[in-house]
Amino acid sequence: MVDYVDALRYARGRNIVLADEFYSLDLNTRQYAGTVSRLAAIEQIKTVLELVNKSLEEGSTFQDFKKQVEAEGIELSEHHLANVYRTNMQNAYAHGRWQQQQRNKETRSYLKYTAINDSRTRPTHLALDGIIRHIDDPFWLTHYPPNGYQCRCSILAITEKQALRQGITPDDKLPTDVVDKGWNFSPMTYGTHLNQVIDQKMLDDPLNIKNNTELMEIKQTAIIQQQADQSIQAALKPLTDANRKVLDNFFEDVASAGKDIPPSAARFVVELSTEDEKLTDLLQDSVQKKDIDLKSKSIVDWMMDSFNSVFGFAKSLKNKLVGNNLKGFDSFNLQKGNVIGIVTPTLFKTAEQAGKNITILDMKGHAIDLSKINGLNGSLLAPDLNLEVVSVTDTDIVLKRTNEVAKRLFVANGRLCER
Repeated sequence: MVDYVDALRYARGRNIVLADEFYSLDLNTRQYAGTVSRLAAIEQIKTVLELVNKSLEEGSTFQDFKKQVEAEGIELSEHHLANVYRTNMQNAYAHGRWQQQQRNKETRSYLKYTAINDSRTRPTHLALDGIIRHIDDPFWLTHYPPNGYQCRCSILAITEKQALRQGITPDDKLPTDVVDKGWNFSPMTYGTHLNQVIDQKMLDDPLNIKNNTELMEIKQTAIIQQQADQSIQAALKPLTDANRKVLDNFFEDVASAGKDIPPSAARFVVELSTEDEKLTDLLQDSVQKKDIDLKSKSIVDWMMDSFNSVFGFAKSLKNKLVGNNLKGFDSFNLQKGNVIGIVTPTLFKTAEQAGKNITILDMKGHAIDLSKINGLNGSLLAPDLNLEVVSVTDTDIVLKRTNEVAKRLFVANGRLCER
């Protein structure tokens, strides 16, 4: 089994996904769900799909996947298992390529279909070889590869100048036949398949109440998780070259230390270290709703898992943290003895524009040391942290970690709310 770092190298080496996509890969596993024919038991279907998704996340091989399936006591022929594995992998990677091409369509606004010209290529696929159409053309809704089981076709994004030079395919030269009968992959709608499968299984056996109840629970859980993951991804900013370099170098350090950290966990820390307001607002809004909102609870669980994952690698061992910028801190009306609660991971650093000197005491093991992540500035304070105001002067503020539960919560943009 390989870890996330090897998965990154695996993806780059095959031009499958960009680093941007890699660092959100573990948030996408619900989108990559499909179904496995010949498996009647719900648990077997879930198990095989989870192993496919795990292989996708980790970049592991088909042989690794096969051994894991066999270890679960599930018997499928190697041919059928290979089909399940490669089809789901191809669909996932095609979805990733489509997202990449959409982001770059201002400079590469045309797509070119490329088929491998050998004896294994199906004639219907070969007929598509060389077709060039605009990226927004409806043609790609029905003909973006893979266009069948174990399809080896691919899409090349090209500039308008290249498209005009090579020749844009006219309407009367486009094929009208369905490529592979029964195949319905689309890069834009990929991710709905699991719900369709579950709906059909309930229709096939409507009187099996126990079975259908379990199926409905699976569906509802998947929908909520998918909504949570989509909200997280919507809050993540496009990676800058500088942030991508930080992440890449951090993963090299992680690999050297023999650690295995989910991609989105590392991105979570880097986003917050660059003061991403959108992600901070999402996390803090979710914390306040988590007891009544399952989607918010899922987001909070991701936040805690992400913090703890990176915390295990970059734990701060300093007892005293010193800086002049605690995010949102300036608007506090602080008095000695006040206890302030920090509910989400919060950036504490030394900023170029100096404010009051802030010292936080008794902090050993309660923050992520960002200097261990390629030299980022400052610390990321742990969530659910209570800080007592020890002293306040015109130039200095001293805080101390306390076990006393705060009545005032430290939330986004310097706002306070009462517990």
